[in-house]
Amino acid sequence: MSFARPSLHLVPDPVDPTPLVRFCGHCGQAPPTAMAARSRVCALCGLGVVITAAQDLAPRKGESFIIIDQQLKLCGLSRGAERVLEVDEPDAVHRHICDFLEPADAEAGQGDELLQSIITSGFAEPRTLVVRPAGEYGVRYAARVGACGPPAGALIVLSTV
Repeated sequence: MSFARPSLHLVPDPVDPTPLVRFCGHCGQAPPTAMAARSRVCALCGLGVVITAAQDLAPRKGESFIIIDQQLKLCGLSRGAERVLEVDEPDAVHRHICDFLEPADAEAGQGDELLQSIITSGFAEPRTLVVRPAGEYGVRYAARVGACGPPAGALIVLSTV
């Protein structure tokens, strides 16, 4: 009778989770106080819902962003995104993301890359890809795509390429 000796396995170092930050889903500003951070509505502009996202995904000053729900429809966008997409938030909410953005290389057969990034955002690290406004051919944006909430959804942060 032979007994197998246990073998040693290399265990990777644990990865520290990315810190989470809170910001307004309309003006993009962080809540000014801890009490305001617990509120559902922004204490600064009074228009946006307070959203939570990973610190490396959250919009930086001057970046435009879009919040997408689980049905791939817009549920919020920043003032900057209103300018970029040339639409007012009330007219954009509940419309499909493909009405507004598409991958920059959509003609090359990669049209589902944006949708796949949004769908898998809750299960993966934030991802960066290049997008353009739907129907535009000379404008490009780097888009960071990742999970945000509540409610569970995806955050797309746009910055110029």
